Amino acid sequence: MVILFKKRCFSLASLILFFVLSTPLFVIAQDVHLTQYYTNNQSLNPAYTGNYYGDVRMVANSRSQWGQVSSPIKTNYFSVEKKILRFPDEIGVGVLFINDQVTAYNLITNKIMLSGSYQKEIRKNIFRVGIQAGLVFRSINTGSQTFPDQWNYYQGVYDPSVPSGESNIQNLRAYPDFNIGGAWSRRFGIAKVTIGYAIFNVNRPHDGFVPTTSAGLPFKHVFSPSATFSVSSKTNIIPYMLYMRTAKATDFMFGSNATYALTHNTSILFGAGYRGSTVNSDAIIGVAGLTYKRFQLGFSMDFTVSQLNDAKNKSAWEIMITYTTPSRIPGKVSIPCQRY
Repeated sequence: MVILFKKRCFSLASLILFFVLSTPLFVIAQDVHLTQYYTNNQSLNPAYTGNYYGDVRMVANSRSQWGQVSSPIKTNYFSVEKKILRFPDEIGVGVLFINDQVTAYNLITNKIMLSGSYQKEIRKNIFRVGIQAGLVFRSINTGSQTFPDQWNYYQGVYDPSVPSGESNIQNLRAYPDFNIGGAWSRRFGIAKVTIGYAIFNVNRPHDGFVPTTSAGLPFKHVFSPSATFSVSSKTNIIPYMLYMRTAKATDFMFGSNATYALTHNTSILFGAGYRGSTVNSDAIIGVAGLTYKRFQLGFSMDFTVSQLNDAKNKSAWEIMITYTTPSRIPGKVSIPCQRY
């Protein structure tokens, strides 16, 4: 396949589509992700399912990215978790829905995942393990895209009536996906430290739209340490880090949030962070949030600092809302959650 750049015959969307269909690593690097990743337990690590104060927890995340380039990349998450307490151990179950839309070239990904976790406390060390399984549905509409075979060399123009020559592209894909994870946490004085590690795509599924006999998706490794420092009765400092690696593609974030209790029922959150990889910078991050009784609201902005940025100031915004019901276990105190 050869692309000729004449008279701008191919749009930005077409070039992206070419790389999506022909370069697996490009797809890997564009995997769905959140800036406020720590708010959605099941999308971060199956072992974190049920890791909160309360009985049932519902989380909704919505992200819009790079709308200044073309049509924005939109990602929506919705998850429900249920904690099942069996003293001294805990079991968590949940379901996660993900919808990702790359409208510039009509690529839609939908995921429905079921998660389960088990917690065991051993000598003040809390260990968690989790498993996640579900289905992934991907679709692409190539009818509005342009391809090299549709370039009329004799007239020097693009002709949409000419066949694209891409008859082997499958517009719909569906496949199972399996993920596993583990986590450890312990309190040291005023600090609670948590370290999590998860492996996604354990079954190595094929997610491309072109039939192939090659190996499926590589494992995605997710390492997520964090800590909560209770510096006073009203203030918590929460540093965090996220490192993800799939084959040679990497993504990492680090930063810190702080919460301050205004009243018994209300607290505010603010923070800053950075996203990048081992080869380039990506974005500076700002976060703000509010907790009122059992509701949490969060808003974040990514300000692009990579070479993609120009006078248009590429950015991404993200909103989050969480609701947690009180614990129904007799004798167990339920505290409005201030950990983000």
